Amino acid sequence: MTFDHLRFIEVELQMPLMMLPVRTSIIELDRARVLWSPASTFTEAQLRDAGEVTDIIAPNLLHGGGMKAAAAAHPRARLWGPVGIKEKFPELSWHGMLGVDPWPYDDELRHVALRGMPDFNESVFLHHRSRVLLVSDLAFNIDESQSRGIGPWLILHLFGTYRRLGVSRLFLNRVKDRAAFQESIERIAALDFSHVAPAHGRVVSEEGKQKLLAALHERGYTA
Repeated sequence: MTFDHLRFIEVELQMPLMMLPVRTSIIELDRARVLWSPASTFTEAQLRDAGEVTDIIAPNLLHGGGMKAAAAAHPRARLWGPVGIKEKFPELSWHGMLGVDPWPYDDELRHVALRGMPDFNESVFLHHRSRVLLVSDLAFNIDESQSRGIGPWLILHLFGTYRRLGVSRLFLNRVKDRAAFQESIERIAALDFSHVAPAHGRVVSEEGKQKLLAALHERGYTA
């Protein structure tokens, strides 16, 4: 499925016991062109093929591995990341901290910070025009074609996300303030979206909002 003013670049990352699918998004806005979660495996050619961008986002503390190469390929772009990212990548010049500094594109690309899990400090983004919610590690949707073999079976069963849209048990184990995280989930539930594009796995193009909220409900978070 394709979406207006939104395109994806999909690669794989070698992880213990499995190849992890990784999705990067390029979002066309009226006043900006945003590179969301550049993959750490991107080549210089892939970054070049992405075209000129004005802003580059690391959506959580685990998705910053591609920021250095992306910043080098797009030296005029503004860099955005979560609280704690400056300490992980002090060599980069960060423009703003998600959830702290004003995000200038909320009218087109709405930002919601997930509170209560400082080890991740993830933010999700709603692209209003396409009604696609971009998530990094909040949810996985790795299907059969992306999970063949015993390695994915073991890892994804451990996560509780084997061949389905699901919220990882290990991700939620990092929640330190349940009330703050619950409030963030309620803010996501108030958004108007139809599709979910996880960084890991297939896009959920039908009833994406209902399925994501059901996956969160399964883990004890309701909206």
